[in-house]
Amino acid sequence: MRGRTPRSAHLIFLARWPARKAVQRARDRIRSITARSRLLVPVEQIVDELNVFLRGWAGYFRYGNSALVLGQIRNYALTRLALWLSKRGNRRRAWGWGMTQVLLSPNHMGLISLDGTVVPPRPFRAWKR
Repeated sequence: MRGRTPRSAHLIFLARWPARKAVQRARDRIRSITARSRLLVPVEQIVDELNVFLRGWAGYFRYGNSALVLGQIRNYALTRLALWLSKRGNRRRAWGWGMTQVLLSPNHMGLISLDGTVVPPRPFRAWKR
């Protein structure tokens, strides 16, 4: 794929990001981890399972131009965790309450951040070690 700016129009980059099917499967997996049937599971265990999944998914798709998709997946995980917390606390239609709990906690309830995990491919260099 060619660069889009005038400064990089002469360069060719590897265009690689997760397919829609892979993103949908990731969302399905996050949905199954934070399902309503698991409301009795401790919060720490849910966050640990989400972290294991997100770490593995980000490690697989870290090479290429996938920073946007990784951010979307983490935001989806945050939203699902907030919904799960609001249902666990018996707060009907209280998505804002759950989101407040997640966002105001010092480290987002322990959910890992995927910022900085992407290694952009560079021309004339091996893109994978």
